[in-house]
Amino acid sequence: MISRSSFLFGTMLAAGMSTIALADGANDGERTFNWISETDEVQAEGIVWNDHLGDGADRWKTGGLTQSFVFPQSMLSEEPWFDHHAAAVELQVRGLLITPDNTSAVGSGDRPYAQYLALGGYLRLWGQPDYLGAGFTTQTEDRLGIELGYQGEPLPLFEIADAFHRVGNMPTTTRTDANTLDGEFLANVEARRTLRMHGQLGPHDLNVAPFAQVSAGMRENSARVGTDIILGTSLEARTWNYDTGIGALIPGGAKYREGIHWAMWIGGDIGYVASDAFLDGGFSGNGPSVSRTPVTARARAGLIYDYEDVSFSFSLNWLSAEFETQSEGQMIGALQVEFAL
Repeated sequence: MISRSSFLFGTMLAAGMSTIALADGANDGERTFNWISETDEVQAEGIVWNDHLGDGADRWKTGGLTQSFVFPQSMLSEEPWFDHHAAAVELQVRGLLITPDNTSAVGSGDRPYAQYLALGGYLRLWGQPDYLGAGFTTQTEDRLGIELGYQGEPLPLFEIADAFHRVGNMPTTTRTDANTLDGEFLANVEARRTLRMHGQLGPHDLNVAPFAQVSAGMRENSARVGTDIILGTSLEARTWNYDTGIGALIPGGAKYREGIHWAMWIGGDIGYVASDAFLDGGFSGNGPSVSRTPVTARARAGLIYDYEDVSFSFSLNWLSAEFETQSEGQMIGALQVEFAL
């Protein structure tokens, strides 16, 4: 049974393509940990993102989706896998479209066209909370896995996007061998550790979550550090994930509660990128390429509302310039609707 399913808006994809949060005092920390350990329901975590939802431009990282299904350890084994940790297996499908600045021209020195579709498998671990007194806790979260993906032809993502652009009288893409990445398989290992600190701020829950993450492999070699701050009433037993492509925070499943609940977040990170197949001409390096900006930054802010079995979230995600001839950064909007089946 899937307890919460993400309804991803396919038209937006085509157009361009938790905290283990501990609410209501220290005792709920153990309850939340147990909920993650003992639930027998698949948790869904997903967003669809598009540049038109952000700064309105159709360029660079233009659209995509990330959808995960998280299978708690209790569904897969009768015995716990790790002492003092809750565990889960995550399966994630991810797709994105990348375009140059001007999608209706064939220019040199601009970011190449790229389309990408991938499947990832990850181990998720949540450490048992440490109670610091006065309602404050700390907890570690770990995510480790591998993503196998394919970029380029014969993926049909650009053709689907162009079909919807024609319906909306929007510019279509102008792709040639000279400005489009060739087809190839890409594999990447990814690891992320978060230290989640929770406390009460009046009637609300406050989570501060510094993290470090690394990616290594054919798609990207990079390291990032950052922090997210989450405040609200919609935090109890909620999981959180992130989108690798734009760094968006993705709200996951949460305990059922009556009435309206909310949460908002701000965050950011800075990273060093040693290689990026989407900028470097593919892993083989034989395709069109641009000179990367090795140090990049990202910032984000979002809001989620829950009404019993239905939740809605929206975030704005700013990305700094990723290659030397890029004139400016970009703002991307990410949207999620969840409902219980």
